[in-house]
Amino acid sequence: MRQLLKSGLRRIVRQSDQPAAPQRARGTRTGRILAVAAQKGGVGKTTTSVNLAAAMARNHGKKVLLIDLDPQGHVNTALSAQIRVGGGCLSDVLTTDEGLEVMDIITRTAIDGLDVTPLDANLGHTENLLSTRIGKELVLRDALEVTRTWYDLIVIDCPPNLGNLTLNGLVAADEVLIPCDPSPLALGGVHALVEAITAIAARLNPQIDILGVLLTRVDGRNTTLNQAIVAEIEEAFGEALLPVRIGINNSLAKAQHAGEDIFAFDATSRGAKHYADLAEYLVAPLE
Repeated sequence: MRQLLKSGLRRIVRQSDQPAAPQRARGTRTGRILAVAAQKGGVGKTTTSVNLAAAMARNHGKKVLLIDLDPQGHVNTALSAQIRVGGGCLSDVLTTDEGLEVMDIITRTAIDGLDVTPLDANLGHTENLLSTRIGKELVLRDALEVTRTWYDLIVIDCPPNLGNLTLNGLVAADEVLIPCDPSPLALGGVHALVEAITAIAARLNPQIDILGVLLTRVDGRNTTLNQAIVAEIEEAFGEALLPVRIGINNSLAKAQHAGEDIFAFDATSRGAKHYADLAEYLVAPLE
């Protein structure tokens, strides 16, 4: 057995003689990483990721990276008219041993200061491939070590589940923003997500914090249901419920269909005002 171990160690030493991944220059920024996560679809998670990132770049002069971690690729759909050609595959960063950084595969957008990870058809297979990797929860965090020094803010649009991709997003994050529409199902998803974040804080990422619960898709005409859900959220999470709320606005859906952020599509809309207010409220806590 000892001879086998020694033989294995010699092979490892020989492999370690292979050229290492190139050293990348580090930037001068100390980027905060914000995961936008929800355990129920249709609560405005991607809408929030896209328009918060755009507002931070447009209104506050921040250098922002938007990571599309959701295999559905909705970030790229929502910004299809503004994303430049180029970039690589996030799945390669997460599943290969080539020492890739996220910054190696990003592409630019028409929004000054906003970069994104491109649409990746292979990202759907990454969920299973990650399960075979040692330290699978830490892959994205490690791939952002240098990348984050080139940005003020990195926004991660997580999948609507608690699989390996979302786990990577949460372990990499400094804060988590949880969109929740005024419905009982969405509220149940917030409870499940908070429990998961608590476990991650205890075992994998002690620095993680919940930035807040964001009430989305608020219909001003349905005051009775809104008040009931808000009361439940306040009772369960107290000050975690953000004072800024995102109302239902047709311009938000139309902007996604046009492949533009809300500020490019209709800067005077209610949706634009709400997301501008959200960015204004969060800009200081994220610095």
